[in-house]
Amino acid sequence: MKSKRLLAAMGNIDDRFISEDAETFSAGNKIKTSTPFYRNRNVFRFAGLAACVAVVLFCVWAVPGLFNRINPVIDNPDVITSDNTQNGNPTDVAVNTPADPNPITPEIEKIWSLTLNKVDSQFAGSISIEGHFWNELTDEQISMIFPDLPFPLSATANYRGDGSLYNIMAYEASANGEPAFYNDFYTATTIEVIGAGGGSMEDVIYEYEPVTTDIWGVPVIAGVFDFKKNDGVALYIAKFTVGDTAYNIKIHDDDAGDSGKDKLSLVVNRIIYLHQINGSVDLSILNDPVMPELRDEILTLDEARNDPDFGAYLPENIPSRYVFESAQRVINQETDCLFVNWNVGMDYINWQISKPTEYDFDRIVSADEKEKYDMSLYPIPWAESIPTELWDYVLNPVFRIDELTLDIIKARAYYVENDQGDTPNWRMAFSVLYDNVIVRVNIKGVTPEQVWEMFAG
Repeated sequence: MKSKRLLAAMGNIDDRFISEDAETFSAGNKIKTSTPFYRNRNVFRFAGLAACVAVVLFCVWAVPGLFNRINPVIDNPDVITSDNTQNGNPTDVAVNTPADPNPITPEIEKIWSLTLNKVDSQFAGSISIEGHFWNELTDEQISMIFPDLPFPLSATANYRGDGSLYNIMAYEASANGEPAFYNDFYTATTIEVIGAGGGSMEDVIYEYEPVTTDIWGVPVIAGVFDFKKNDGVALYIAKFTVGDTAYNIKIHDDDAGDSGKDKLSLVVNRIIYLHQINGSVDLSILNDPVMPELRDEILTLDEARNDPDFGAYLPENIPSRYVFESAQRVINQETDCLFVNWNVGMDYINWQISKPTEYDFDRIVSADEKEKYDMSLYPIPWAESIPTELWDYVLNPVFRIDELTLDIIKARAYYVENDQGDTPNWRMAFSVLYDNVIVRVNIKGVTPEQVWEMFAG
């Protein structure tokens, strides 16, 4: 799983070469709506190639399942369920809530159980936010927007280019402030908040109309998605609206026990309860954000070559059969890059030029470190052949321009003979570091000698 997670971050490696069953488990939640994701800092953020192509929000892969009403979230008879009610209010019975190191009030410990609908699948889709940028929320802002949950949060406000709020993505945080992960792979808890005029995407598919649960007067649709039956992990989902504010909550947890069900129920109850006693959340505290420099411009090839920052690093010796397809100049909080693409049929030459990052410097390899870049050492599927500690190097090594040779390029290239639905040809991906500029190439259908000519020229 860790191997696939790393490939998802790369964005320029064919999933089919990761593992033999890659098609049944699409690489990472390249998300960006309310869907939880895999070890990627932010739903709305993409590094490298993807960041230069578009700021696009993705949902997760579709996986078939069965649909049934299942037992309430909390099966303990001492806990309030939808059957233990009087006039729409919870009865005054003893309540055993999940382990909670930080309870807020005695009243909120009287929680409603959630009825879970089995999710049939999640569909793949995308949303593009024009001029997207984001701001990390401060601790003070988090405390004003979110209730006192039994775990810390990190959160990001996502904005449109005009400065209007699109949504807030919050994650259960680990000790270092980064998102916490379940089983070291799945985001533990994701909370999306959408105010009036905000946006999101419905990515859950039910075979039949889902049953709602009334929580403190608010209808909640909750579900469970056993998307990886042999993995022991399920995705617990809740969706509801209080006033003008909508919430999408997703929790990864054990598919066999009650911990995930109990955790989802507790989070939903706390959010709704505090809305009821404190009033609607005031998202206006996120108005008037500081807007960064933003640029997202489609260029002609001549305009790309004349770019004062990166145009000089574009290749001149493009094989004659390739035709210029597109060029894009992007500046945002994640990247400052120029992306140019040539293609013919299913073959392509992708050239991305940007300022190097700390991550790029960490992946610099020398010619004598063949275990870090020579693809002939690692047969497909790579998930089984590449050592975990070498993934970052092998999948996208960085070579200094004065050390780049034809032999190195040959070592990076691998030939795919029988690729059903595609053309047999050479493929390669690597980066080349100049003084303060890095060029990332992702190529299919060009020989190592032709690639060498593109750099040598």
